Amino acid sequence: MTMKTATKALVVLAAAAVLPAAAFDWKAKPVGQLKADLAAYARQIGETNLAERIEKSADAAEWMRLAIGRGTELLKSSEGGDFNDKRREHGLRIIDYPLHFDNYAQDASMKDIRAFNEVVYAYCASARDRVFSEVGAASVPEGQLRLWRIYNMGFVIKGPRHTVAIDVTNLPLFRDTSDRRCAPNKDFMIWKADDWRRLVELTDMFVLTHPHGDHYSREGLAAYLAAGKPVVLPCGLAQLGLPAGGTSAVVLAHDNAEPVDVGGVKIWNFMGNQGKKVPCNVYLMEIDGVRVAHNGDNAVVAKEALLARCPPADVIIASTWNRIQAMVGGCAAAPGFDRSKAVLIPSHENELTHVVSHRESYWEMYERKDRLGDRSFPWPCVRPLGYGESAVIGCK
Repeated sequence: MTMKTATKALVVLAAAAVLPAAAFDWKAKPVGQLKADLAAYARQIGETNLAERIEKSADAAEWMRLAIGRGTELLKSSEGGDFNDKRREHGLRIIDYPLHFDNYAQDASMKDIRAFNEVVYAYCASARDRVFSEVGAASVPEGQLRLWRIYNMGFVIKGPRHTVAIDVTNLPLFRDTSDRRCAPNKDFMIWKADDWRRLVELTDMFVLTHPHGDHYSREGLAAYLAAGKPVVLPCGLAQLGLPAGGTSAVVLAHDNAEPVDVGGVKIWNFMGNQGKKVPCNVYLMEIDGVRVAHNGDNAVVAKEALLARCPPADVIIASTWNRIQAMVGGCAAAPGFDRSKAVLIPSHENELTHVVSHRESYWEMYERKDRLGDRSFPWPCVRPLGYGESAVIGCK
């Protein structure tokens, strides 16, 4: 969803009973309190040097850079780690703090908002650039996939012969610091036209779960259509504000319990929605023999249950806030599903155009019992990824 609809979406989600009543755990805080809480967390996990440097930092830009820098170091040291790797957990949870600065608060100083813009812009842009660099250079053997997480639920998935982008967006857009409005400032747009052209060159197709701004951009889809590469989507192009004549658009607006072949990639889809009026497909994609499920922001659990009628997923990409156990359960009910080999990649944490209470922190992902904090739930292997990181999945 876009910045303008983020607050309204909270009401829609609550009315649709997508989330339990006490859904949003991370409360918006003044920047000084956020900094103090980060220092306290750093001390709690033994990062004393980080805590001291944060406490001595002169301004918001300095402590935010320190947090993202140290969090990124911990993630690099734990590449390939699973949910139980404490370095990975600590790295992600440290990054939570700068990403939860309340940049929409009316009393936030322009200096602090500019610090957030600059630091987070650099973080998200470096994630994008890392993905571009690694996708182009990667060689994937038969029986494997490599998945890169760019932002939110946006991934690039590469197999030996095909490469698929799904739900890649041009977000985040940053608040205009020239006044008190929440208008995007083009100087702080992460994706430019050249970036979309680069993504089109690196991939064979784009798959969209639903038409919300944190899952696609019109500029991105237009670039694929201009190149004649397939764009798989749950609705017509006109609904996205694009000319209807795109000959490479593949509209899957109804359930397909039998796979549709799109350029050599098999795609099953089940049409759900977000907020009743927004069509949202639950997909299973077979890319060079390895199957990936992705649910976007689907709110209709019964559609995810239909994955039980499909071949078993090897990889599940699921939104943690969105009844993740139901999505995993639907995939796990498929004949032949093997929890010992399947991999879950959680997503939708830190969608930065949402208000703070709805940015879905890594902390909530780890701790909440209706998310991954319930360790009695029969999870497959869980591989949490930060922005720009990748996972190699070997399924054969």
